[in-house]
Amino acid sequence: MESRKLRYKKNKSGAIMKIEINEIKIQPNHPIFKYEPVKSLMNKRNSSQQKPVLIKDNEGYLLYSGEKIYRNSKSKNKSKIECNIKEVIEDIESINLSEIYFSGLKSPSEIAKDFIKFRNANNISQQELSRRTGITPGTIHHYESLIKKLSPKLLGSLDEGKLTFKEARCIADIDDFEKQIEIAKPFISGDISSVYVEKIIGKIKKNPKASLEKIINSVINGKDIASTKKHEEVIFKEEEKNLSIEEKILHFAIELDSVKKDEIPEYRRLRVISTLKILDSKIKSTLNHMNSTFAENTKVLSNSK
Repeated sequence: MESRKLRYKKNKSGAIMKIEINEIKIQPNHPIFKYEPVKSLMNKRNSSQQKPVLIKDNEGYLLYSGEKIYRNSKSKNKSKIECNIKEVIEDIESINLSEIYFSGLKSPSEIAKDFIKFRNANNISQQELSRRTGITPGTIHHYESLIKKLSPKLLGSLDEGKLTFKEARCIADIDDFEKQIEIAKPFISGDISSVYVEKIIGKIKKNPKASLEKIINSVINGKDIASTKKHEEVIFKEEEKNLSIEEKILHFAIELDSVKKDEIPEYRRLRVISTLKILDSKIKSTLNHMNSTFAENTKVLSNSK
């Protein structure tokens, strides 16, 4: 009885148990029977995937989600896996979409289109899709952004496995498609490791006039390209010192206006809204101070007359 308690634990969404692998079968309508795993995605790590979800039947257990965990456990000759046993399966469409992603059953661009199509059909946010599928909001945002922001040619390279998802996601931050293709070439050819992609993209953004060759050299070999930029920054800071308060406020207003044009991920939107509310409070406080100071000064002047 004691050993049973150790391996059986109830929770709100089911019961957690260690189940013998040979007692588990994949349910017949699972996406794995419709799609072949994409070769370039077979070794993809999915740390956010939850425990396999099963339903007990007369012959053992039917697996509805967690196919990749089950597949990997079988290949490693494990005898048991920890699963979530449920009495009923709800929202099978979300579960199947989740399995297509976690099991790598479609190419990245197809998965991205499926996310968008599913959200539009159900009129839900990225956050809600995350809750229903177990896929992180950031991942959903990055996949959907690729469809909108990455060169179609590079989308093809991503689907073919020539470009990694990390490389594609970072390169998509550059607005110019031709520039994206130029940046992607050394990654596709294998001349540069994907470990450098974030630093390279970061330097391209900070040094838009520098050549790609110089930037790559700077990141990989530590060559300095910042001397010209530092000179420009010194000039800018000198010019900024000479600005009046009104000019500084107008410059800030222009920066603030650019937020409307930026695509802010849903998972970051609440933080941006919170920051804007703090800013709004500071602006109101400053206005009140300016108005009250003006009123006091006016009163003093009128009394002195």
